[in-house]
Amino acid sequence: MPKPSYGDLERRVQQLEGVVRDVLSSASDTDRNELFELAVLVNVAEAVGRTRDLDQLLSVVIEEVCKALIAEGAGVLLYDDNRGDLYFRKIRDTRNILAPQISELRLPIDGSIAGWVFKNNKAARVNDTATDPRYYPEMTKRSGFSIRKVLQVPLNTGDKTIGVLMIMNKIGGDFSELDEALATSMGVSIALAIDNATVYEKLKKSRDDLEMLYRASMAIASTLDLDHLLEVVVRELIGAMETEAAGILLYDERCGDLYWKEVQDERGELDKLAGELRLPLDASVSGRVYRTGEPAMLNDPCSDPEFFRPFETRSGFLIRNEVIVPLNTREGTIGVLAVMNKRHGRFTEADVHVCLSLAGVVALAVENANFFTELMNSYGELEALNRAKTKILNHLSHELRTPLAIIRGSVATMRRKLTNEGITGFERAIDRIERHVQSLNRLEAQVESIMMTGYSWEKRMISSFLQCALDLMAVQAERTPEITHASEVIHHWLEKTFPTYKDEPDLIDVKQFGDALMVRIRDKAAQQKRLVNLTCDLQSEAQVLIPTHVLESVIEGLVRNAIEATPDHGKVTVTGRRTGNRYVVSVKDTGIGIPEKDKVFIFEGFYHVQDTDDYSSGRQYSFNAGGKGVDLLRIRMFSEIYGFKLSFTSKRCPHLEDSAPQMPGDASECPHCAVSADCERYGGTEFVVDFPLADKDGVIEERSTSIFDG
Repeated sequence: MPKPSYGDLERRVQQLEGVVRDVLSSASDTDRNELFELAVLVNVAEAVGRTRDLDQLLSVVIEEVCKALIAEGAGVLLYDDNRGDLYFRKIRDTRNILAPQISELRLPIDGSIAGWVFKNNKAARVNDTATDPRYYPEMTKRSGFSIRKVLQVPLNTGDKTIGVLMIMNKIGGDFSELDEALATSMGVSIALAIDNATVYEKLKKSRDDLEMLYRASMAIASTLDLDHLLEVVVRELIGAMETEAAGILLYDERCGDLYWKEVQDERGELDKLAGELRLPLDASVSGRVYRTGEPAMLNDPCSDPEFFRPFETRSGFLIRNEVIVPLNTREGTIGVLAVMNKRHGRFTEADVHVCLSLAGVVALAVENANFFTELMNSYGELEALNRAKTKILNHLSHELRTPLAIIRGSVATMRRKLTNEGITGFERAIDRIERHVQSLNRLEAQVESIMMTGYSWEKRMISSFLQCALDLMAVQAERTPEITHASEVIHHWLEKTFPTYKDEPDLIDVKQFGDALMVRIRDKAAQQKRLVNLTCDLQSEAQVLIPTHVLESVIEGLVRNAIEATPDHGKVTVTGRRTGNRYVVSVKDTGIGIPEKDKVFIFEGFYHVQDTDDYSSGRQYSFNAGGKGVDLLRIRMFSEIYGFKLSFTSKRCPHLEDSAPQMPGDASECPHCAVSADCERYGGTEFVVDFPLADKDGVIEERSTSIFDG
């Protein structure tokens, strides 16, 4: 073999340098890829340790997946136990096509690549979906996002597959084995994160459930307004249990079925149709729960033969799953509580226990409210008897006075004439007549004394009646501790309604005070979405000497009653004028007016102008809301204590007869009104409060002698 020349050696050296350079370059690329993959896994691990919020975590993870595998999109699918398919918990793509449609994108277990991966617990790398029979083309049709290539790996926690990691459309090539290995490694971290987040969410849900029960219990302690209380409870229940809807059904003794006392859903549709969605006792699951007193958990309602399908037909609300529990009191079952359509997964026994705990709170609230209503009804009946007795006594006092005077005079004349004529034998009869006349005189004096006692006697009668009820409740509380709270509420109500002391007065600028109060009233009315035109015109440079809370109760009470009596697009006008040494406040509305038969009782307290069934909602500032009549009673009492005059005039709308179907809530919808201003011509009420002014030294310039004008 000839000896190589220098040129040959130089060429061989250059070839060896090229080979070494290629080897080193390849090794460097491998190291860089391994370092990149390691960095991606580190980023995912950091995200897992940094946040417990699953949605926030998956957003970070999917971002890293798309960058690491250079893909157009990625998503995490989880298995839905309730529906038996896969849903996207989080998804993204470079054009943001899929994320807005996430709630509609679901993949079947049979008939999709993701379903195959989930069922077989194996990865699937498909670089041409058009040739794969497992591909589910409906997703592309529904979303408009074309999936040409896909890499999917299972998400495993221990021995259980919980979902699938999907990567779509690799940019610049096909998915490789290295991509599959990296995705599988990331899937382990993602599955661990989901498992940890699920445990955290369960703990958080337990805490939220306890907080919900606590807030519901506090709501009972803060109000006797059952409608408001149930509204709060149902809203808290939907939030804590993450459902689409919830409601409370009570038994209607007259119709023999269940009606919705309160129902809410995320679209606000069920509340509008609540009156039409009554459930029968013998052909519905709710009826069965009411009859048996046993809860029901339906994760597949259609499989239950007693599922009431007309509910879905009438409401358009489809029920995927629901929990129904009875509302039990000491007297028996009064209704049921229902929660519908859990947002994630199926209802569990833990959910049933939470509902049962809340049902006890709700049942106690309904029982307390019914007890209070019965107590107030008893008081109303007693007060009606008292008014009748007062009229009888008044009539008796008037009718006795003149006849007795005539009889006394006649007997005296008779005795004198008999004596003058010398006629005897009638002395005993005349003495007997005079004794009985004296007895009637004493009776007349006693009646007059009762009538002169006036409201002070009435107040003592009411207090005595309620005190007897409280004493009875105190005895019952030894066996039923829950009654203690009702007793405390009535004590508080009694002290608030019948104050036993007179507050120190404040020197108040009426205009400044009234303007600030009107701002708060407008805000409260706006919260109820009222469209009443409320105007306020208070004359300045006038001061009254009266406790601040009293003046606020008087003005706000009258304005609120006016707004509640006025349909939308009506007017409520508040004016204040100085007249001599008096300041006269007028609250005038264009509402429905007070019936003639009710005017004499309007300040009596606990007197309803309309039947309870005609109330629209019972919520303050709502049209025709209806109250317990306490406002006007308190204003009357304040007028007696603080020396201001109170009067009213009212004209009842002639179109609102007892036979009318329902009072319109909007003047523009009334068939009798061509324009909204017609309401003012047909009906309305004006309350007038006449305050004595205070002088510059804060002294009342004049104290009214007539403190109440009916």
